[in-house]
Amino acid sequence: MFPTRLSVITYNLWNTQRWPQREAALRQFVDVYRPDVFCVQELRPETAAALDEALPDHRRVHDDFAGWTCEGNIYWNGRLLECLEHGAEDVGIFEAHRRLFWARLKLIDRDRSIFVATVHYTHQGDERELETGRSPRLDQTQRTIAALARLVGPTEPALLAGDLNDPFLPTYALHDAGYRSCFAELGQLPPPTWPSIPTANFVVGEQAVNQTIDWIVSNDRLRAITASSPQCFAGDVAPSDHWPVQAVYELCEEHA
Repeated sequence: MFPTRLSVITYNLWNTQRWPQREAALRQFVDVYRPDVFCVQELRPETAAALDEALPDHRRVHDDFAGWTCEGNIYWNGRLLECLEHGAEDVGIFEAHRRLFWARLKLIDRDRSIFVATVHYTHQGDERELETGRSPRLDQTQRTIAALARLVGPTEPALLAGDLNDPFLPTYALHDAGYRSCFAELGQLPPPTWPSIPTANFVVGEQAVNQTIDWIVSNDRLRAITASSPQCFAGDVAPSDHWPVQAVYELCEEHA
């Protein structure tokens, strides 16, 4: 049997900033790339409605917790995958409805599951961080690692995707815990994922820096085949102020 390959994309959807102008670009993006697993952050009811319509073969988590419709969610190709269970773990993120959102997905034609999680750590401009000079994201990462250790099965493929709001600390801690970025696994330097210009609200004269803050990492039950950060426009408008990260993963048979 040929090994299973899944395309995975993570995307910060930028709340509803400039949403009327961006909607066509987001719809075009998902129509072109059609990820098997689509992890989103800064989801809002407006963007969820657009994605539900643009991805008719996909499913997402529906839950009473507001964070699933106003922060993060996971879409999956309903022709390939089904959801066995889902949850939202508190990992100490300051923003009220942000959690470690996760779903255990099963390959429809095979007796195998894959654990998928998405997260959005606290922004670098948070007042508490600016006052103290201490990043909260390392603690949030450590609590994420502890949650993954508890939730992921001993031989289960697992990936974490999201906006870590940090180009350094979280990915190094995750790497030490056995979760390597798709770029590191392929020997690539990760490209900057924020901000997308000219769509982002960039003002000449203001302090700005481009950063790699969007990531996909996985355990050793998955093997990265490709990794990129596609820049897709509709006209001169991008879908978000972030660029997405896309990876294709193979579930290796020897880990079955």
